Amino acid sequence: MKRIIICMPNFIGDSINTIPAIELIRQVFPQARITLLGPSFLKELFEYDPRISYIIVSNKRKKNYFRNIFVILRNRYDLGILFTNTFMTALLLRLALVKRLVGYENEGRGFLLNFKRPLNRNVHYINRYAMLVNEWLGNKFTCLPTLKLYYKQECNFHFANNNPVIGLYLGGTNKRFRRYPEEQAIVLLRMLRNYNLVFIGDSNDAVVQSSYVRQAMIDNVLDLSGKTSVGELVTSIANMDILITIDSAAMHIAAAVKTAFIALLGLSTSPTSTILPRSQTGVFLKIENNLINEADYIKNITPEIIYRNVELLMNRKKDRNDTQQGRSF
Repeated sequence: MKRIIICMPNFIGDSINTIPAIELIRQVFPQARITLLGPSFLKELFEYDPRISYIIVSNKRKKNYFRNIFVILRNRYDLGILFTNTFMTALLLRLALVKRLVGYENEGRGFLLNFKRPLNRNVHYINRYAMLVNEWLGNKFTCLPTLKLYYKQECNFHFANNNPVIGLYLGGTNKRFRRYPEEQAIVLLRMLRNYNLVFIGDSNDAVVQSSYVRQAMIDNVLDLSGKTSVGELVTSIANMDILITIDSAAMHIAAAVKTAFIALLGLSTSPTSTILPRSQTGVFLKIENNLINEADYIKNITPEIIYRNVELLMNRKKDRNDTQQGRSF
């Protein structure tokens, strides 16, 4: 296989979950040129990834759909792997004369695929993508490769002290039931006043989170919400000691760059068993307490519980650093 094109998911977290599957492809075809087809954020998310040769941006407008057919056709791909489950993506690659297509059966597109498997939505997303590739390869592999997201190696924020940096993504009003409650957020900020704090998120989050800072009346706060590109967001998270986040793309980014994180889980957009990162660096907080309304779950995660886990993760990091320093002597 000289040229491989991969149809990528529409969300950042899902795209990160494809990385182990992409690594399996790279291990079997080390010389192949791998192209990603998908949303514009892929250009920054995979900008520094040596496994990726080219990215084609797609969107739902008809003129771009047909333009992409000609772009793909011109590159004469040997293999197309579909990490999307729509009929239209399979049709796109078939019309572009990609020689072989691999994907899950969905939306009646099985006749377009050369290798197909039934879609089981109860399987974790990481496993779902990797299983498709591995089964096509004849179950060559047993274990998932390491999840690794490449990013720009720089520190893109600075404080006037050496205190640890805690990132916060607590959610704006558009996050609805995933958002961490305002009163509890303000209490949490006051408890974290001895740390350097960095807020991340989109422009909607910026409105809410900036009001938290004013009400908490704390110093050493940098609000980056609504001010970073996808690539800058990845680099920012990589430079944090700990990230406190709701169920979000930031949670998946933290797992992929090996930043310790605390995930505040209420009612998720998908079953949590299929979306939570496969990570040894994260703490997942979900407290149901027999509540009938799942949207109330996140209220059970008190600032005190979060703070205890911050201290726990900081102590773990200190112990690891002490161990590494001891080995260097």
